Amino acid sequence: MFCQVVTIALFGFGLKYFLNYRDWLDWNKDQVFNIKPGACKTVIQKGGAEDATHIGNGIVLMSTGLTFFGPPGQIKALDLNNDNKLITLNMTNVPTRSDFLSGPHGITTWRDPDTDQLFLYVICHPKPEDRIEVFEVLKSLTLKYIRTITDPKFELMNDLVAVGKDKFYITKSIHFRNFMWYNWEMLSGLKLGGVFYYDGHKAREVASGYYIPNGINISRDKKVVYVAEWGTKTIRGFKRDSSNSLIEIWSMNTGTGIDNIEVDPDTGDLWIGCHPITWRLVDMFYGSLHPSQVVRVKIQDNAISEMEVIYQDDGTNCAGSSVATYAAGKLVIGTVLKQAVVCDVNYLTPN
Repeated sequence: MFCQVVTIALFGFGLKYFLNYRDWLDWNKDQVFNIKPGACKTVIQKGGAEDATHIGNGIVLMSTGLTFFGPPGQIKALDLNNDNKLITLNMTNVPTRSDFLSGPHGITTWRDPDTDQLFLYVICHPKPEDRIEVFEVLKSLTLKYIRTITDPKFELMNDLVAVGKDKFYITKSIHFRNFMWYNWEMLSGLKLGGVFYYDGHKAREVASGYYIPNGINISRDKKVVYVAEWGTKTIRGFKRDSSNSLIEIWSMNTGTGIDNIEVDPDTGDLWIGCHPITWRLVDMFYGSLHPSQVVRVKIQDNAISEMEVIYQDDGTNCAGSSVATYAAGKLVIGTVLKQAVVCDVNYLTPN
């Protein structure tokens, strides 16, 4: 009798896992309808722009060339006011390490209110350890290397948002750096991811028990931290307390694979690059095209009021969108490995 009960329990657990995994993969989906907010232009053909952020005056910085433990990538700037001109930023004072800027991933900026200096923080993935490379962005759009930040708690980090000089929240998507264990963790559904706060000296975990947390950003008033939990397609809002710890206050399942989050400085709305068909993203690494999607999440009183799809592509012109930002009346879309696209935005619904 005992063996029968155990067998039934294990069968039930396995069936539940299978159904949940099937739904997460979007196994019943194959294609998406193409949606464009206006005329679109490809500005990067190869190497993608995994993350991007608007620094003002129509200038968008992008991290390009993401390859885990691979060769160095680049930081590029897109000038939306100068015919979408693309610039590869020169770097000064850089270390002689051969793996410097290996696998540039999530990026964030912070402007010193006293000196007006703008600092750029870049998550990189050289083989020995994750590193955050810190630069000052000069007015000439040159990057002056400042320092490298490491911490024993940094495993496979994904995205970060700066809240002060050398102070930031950062997401840990995956615990294991070994490729075999990495895949096992991805497939298992174990909630080993979390959010850490780095105070300028060391990191501590401030939110735990999440399945592949990805993009992160903060509200305009700096009171609420937004986290995209890619593994459950859920966006979560966390109240930030006086000790910089996080308390989850709301969540919403979006029905799509949300990636990086950009906050509109004028409205507070969230612009998110998404993966609408999960199994296509996994298959993309083996040569298949993966659809892209951009959603705009409207925010009122630091909570979600509405979500709308602004852009979709079946993967032909934009494959694997990971970030989107709205600036100077244009939508900039970056992808994990392939393109970056700029679209005119002819119409947006009012808040």
